[in-house]
Amino acid sequence: MKNIQRDKATSTRSFSTVLLLALTCILPTAAQTADPHAAAVSKLLAPWSKPDAPGVQVAVLLDGKVIHHVAVGEADLEQQVPITLDSVFDAASVSKQFTAFAILLLEREGKLSIDDPLAKYLPEAAHLGKLTLRQLLTHTSGLRELSTLTAMAGWQPEDLLTQTQAVTLLFAQRGLNSVPGSRFDYVNSDYVLLAEVVQRLSGKRFDVFCRERIFEPLGMAHTRFQEDLETPVRGRVPSWRLSPRGYERAVFNNAYVGPTGLQTTADDLTHWARNFETGAVGGTALLRRMEERGVLTDGTVDDYALGQDHRHWSGMDVWMHGGRDAGYRSFLLRVPQQHFAVAVLGNANDLNSTVLAFQIADIYLRDRPGYQADPVPAKTVPTAKQLDEYSGTYELFPGDLYTLSSDGSHLLIASLGGAPEPLPTVASDRFMLDPKGDVTLDMAAPVNGKSPAFFYRVSRDGTLEAKRVELTPFDSAAVDPSAYCGRYWSEELATVYDLVIANGKLSARHPRNGEISLTAYQRDTFSSPQSYFGRVVFQRDSSGRVNGFLVSGALARNIRFVRLGGLVP
Repeated sequence: MKNIQRDKATSTRSFSTVLLLALTCILPTAAQTADPHAAAVSKLLAPWSKPDAPGVQVAVLLDGKVIHHVAVGEADLEQQVPITLDSVFDAASVSKQFTAFAILLLEREGKLSIDDPLAKYLPEAAHLGKLTLRQLLTHTSGLRELSTLTAMAGWQPEDLLTQTQAVTLLFAQRGLNSVPGSRFDYVNSDYVLLAEVVQRLSGKRFDVFCRERIFEPLGMAHTRFQEDLETPVRGRVPSWRLSPRGYERAVFNNAYVGPTGLQTTADDLTHWARNFETGAVGGTALLRRMEERGVLTDGTVDDYALGQDHRHWSGMDVWMHGGRDAGYRSFLLRVPQQHFAVAVLGNANDLNSTVLAFQIADIYLRDRPGYQADPVPAKTVPTAKQLDEYSGTYELFPGDLYTLSSDGSHLLIASLGGAPEPLPTVASDRFMLDPKGDVTLDMAAPVNGKSPAFFYRVSRDGTLEAKRVELTPFDSAAVDPSAYCGRYWSEELATVYDLVIANGKLSARHPRNGEISLTAYQRDTFSSPQSYFGRVVFQRDSSGRVNGFLVSGALARNIRFVRLGGLVP
């Protein structure tokens, strides 16, 4: 499962399927020419084989050999530079399996145990509790999400974020989302601190350690971790995002590593995928350890293992991980039973790398023994009773509330304060939210006549749970916004917000984030349209005066702000 809280739905653009061979940047190789499936893959890539759009790099590994690698589209739209097989992309969260591997290399050498507490190696984290390295590896640590914290603190997309800044911000936190080990929350913070452990125990920069111990031994000549933005990277492509005006640059200014920062090519990723079978670096026992999935304190076994996701697909076990950062999209899919892997890298935010990887896998494996096509479920229609059981209010992220209702034959959805809209039915318990991004809303089975949750499912990437919440009757018109006005300081974020009345509404004003409109929906509880400032719960002293608030955003809960006193104009 990937870091989808930052980009809840990946959209795809519809293009003509005419293969523009005269204009395409497809780069054939000897292996590709002999590949009987090359034409089918080219057809899939046709939407990206354009001289005025970003593109894709793909490499296919089968039975130990790269049988197909191809590059299409443009690397740099301004300079009209095409993507080549040597073009270097940021692989975003695909980075995590390399970080997990680095930790296991240190464990094999006796320098750590993944069941040790984090504080044993990072004493500055002692106040966060007895979370272990294994819990960081499996995203069960309870740590708050870094990207939400930086946004809340005022970092903008164009701002540089270094490893030192990221680690310092995480050490400054005085609370967790949950008790370590009690729940799965996919947060990048886990892997930032794992990279810090590698650096401290090895005495080397994370990039140097990985180059010496992983990349160079595997022949990954175009791969590195980006720990600064100043060092030139030969062949690195910029990223792009689709806007109503066409493609625009998507700023990428991350200089922290562990959860992201891997600069690589699709061909280099096949060297890595092959190592899972050969064990040439690390050994097969270490690689099998990477398949140890997270287990919660209640005994639940999660799909997420050490830096990679486990899934069942077409009758087979698959291991996978994708990534998205700025306009970069990536996916690495391995099917060990078939000795198959496919790596997909792209530089446009409207590329659905997950869907593309599975489509390519289907092309190559559908005729091989062991492949069983996933059955197409029959379309079923929910009954009026089922729709009533689904009706209610659900919270996806703190303050991110959705009300489901029924008109007798359709399920309707409305955000807080919004108008209800019908959802197309996929099955009696599944509804389509975004067909382009393959995003569905899946209802949990009713308990005592009410569905306890819905699941926000993004293609094969994973799901987010939105639990049913029971709101008390509340009159927002009776709220006096002046009671909350004042200046508030967070020690955890080292930042200040002024709460003011703007256009008759309470707003949180920040020098870098501007004004964030707040809407009351329960007593002393407000929501906002910003995912990093989703829910604000005000606190009062013994006299009833507001003296602070707790703000929660996507995967970062209850950051404390203290009122400094006085009203602001």
